[in-house]
Amino acid sequence: MKNIVVSGTPFEWHEIGGIPVYVKREDLCCPSPGPSFSKIRGVKAFLEAADPNSVVGVLDTSHSKAGWGVAYICKALSMWCVDFYPVYKGETGLRPIQKRARNLDAELVPLPAGRSAILYHQAKKQLAEMAGESALMMPNALKLSETVDATATELFLYTPEDLMRGTWIVSISSGTIAAGVLKGLGHNDNVCVVAHMGYSRSKQAARDYMIKMAGGNDNVPPDLVLVDEGYSYKDAVDIDCPFPCNRFYDLKAWKWLQSHITDLEQPIVFWNIGS
Repeated sequence: MKNIVVSGTPFEWHEIGGIPVYVKREDLCCPSPGPSFSKIRGVKAFLEAADPNSVVGVLDTSHSKAGWGVAYICKALSMWCVDFYPVYKGETGLRPIQKRARNLDAELVPLPAGRSAILYHQAKKQLAEMAGESALMMPNALKLSETVDATATELFLYTPEDLMRGTWIVSISSGTIAAGVLKGLGHNDNVCVVAHMGYSRSKQAARDYMIKMAGGNDNVPPDLVLVDEGYSYKDAVDIDCPFPCNRFYDLKAWKWLQSHITDLEQPIVFWNIGS
């Protein structure tokens, strides 16, 4: 059970055009053979509180690390994991992330690719047929309040006081980790949080979700800016980066930061979710 998840991941100092950026290396929160994926914090807390005899189902997407991450925690807790994943036309064999889950003893169940919400309900139904009352389907996109709380605790306990101001940049997909960042910062008038959207959708819906998960407006910094650059879910960027950075999410935010750094109030903190 020791070191399943690492607390106190470092803040690394980097420089863009002579301006310092402090990178919170949350991609280091999960040791190998788990994924560099900070939602692992909440997955661990959620499954530790569950019935140990549960059969745990999880839905992957085309580039999600959800199945790999849940398989990692299930392996550590001696729980059965069932990883449902989409298969696209023309695909043959497993993607590396499914192979990682299989290597952690997850049972793999392929589903014809489609909309995530539809696949989720199919996976949940199949899991119930497989496991009956023991079925425990993880929320779609791993939207867990435990992740919000664990992220907020990590920020609160390990952030130097002189960084609790300025500009914080965090990439968002569901916005669950960003909600934890907001909650950890609290109602702080000295900080602006830039939530960079990894793919385009309703800004208002994303904002409402993050604020709700963080506990409401009174618990978060009032200066919250959402950036939507029009990316689709499958878009990736490929640019040089001095640390491991996920090209579907964090690297898009890092690219934006490089282009806008002279406009941002210092200190600048970049919350690196995964790689």
